[in-house]
Amino acid sequence: MLCNFPCRIVLIVINTVTFIAGAALLIVGALLIWGKGAVNAILTQFLTPLLKIIHVSPDATQITELLSRILTTTAPIGMALLCLGAACAIVSLIGYCGACCNYKIILYLYAALIGVLALAVLIIIIVYFAKREAFGEIVVNLYAKSVNAYVSMQANTVDSLIVGLIQPPLHCCGVDSKDDFKNMSKTDTYNGQNYENLQYPVPCCMMNDKYAITGPNCPQSFTTDNSYINQTCRVPLTSQFLTYMNYAAYGLIATFGILIALMLFTILTVCIDVI
Repeated sequence: MLCNFPCRIVLIVINTVTFIAGAALLIVGALLIWGKGAVNAILTQFLTPLLKIIHVSPDATQITELLSRILTTTAPIGMALLCLGAACAIVSLIGYCGACCNYKIILYLYAALIGVLALAVLIIIIVYFAKREAFGEIVVNLYAKSVNAYVSMQANTVDSLIVGLIQPPLHCCGVDSKDDFKNMSKTDTYNGQNYENLQYPVPCCMMNDKYAITGPNCPQSFTTDNSYINQTCRVPLTSQFLTYMNYAAYGLIATFGILIALMLFTILTVCIDVI
């Protein structure tokens, strides 16, 4: 029993850490599903510069609707994190008990569960890299709906806020063309200024990080020097989304490696005791 004692100490430490990580995933997953207050605080922080420009209160109806849309979108991700966190916490407890008590059956069960988790992670990784462009297309299609429903910044609709929030940082205009805004109003009010006979939406103008217009004479006159009318959003939006998704995928690859190493280490721990 003493032969594998150092290995069991390592397993105890590892499973303590993974239990904490699992609990953290549980909390994050729960927030993404039910954490309206937390998501609202984060959303308000990002929206504050734009809301100040268009004179909209953070607790306005359209902000509440936007929050509901975001929670609806993040709920599947939250559920996945919730399940993953629960699985990590439960498996960690099993490994902890097996290492503390040196029960071979529990340790074998632990190794088997680790193997199942590793297989699940591997499947997720394969599916993501095989369908990566499809995931990007989903985001683009969601944004296209907002572009089609865009009215004006003065209208303060949820879709108008989404367009106004996304386009300036991405330096783009429309999904595939500057003419994608089929339902836009020809008049608008932005930062206290009234505009008429608009050719394209105000968010197509060049702006700084505070959403203040920096393009000279925009939106009275749209040119390639004061706006992003020749730069569509499909590519930068997909690229930005996939960049964050790739970070998550790389994290899963690292997790897969750790799970395989942990499974082999657990089997080694049992074998040492048998010898």
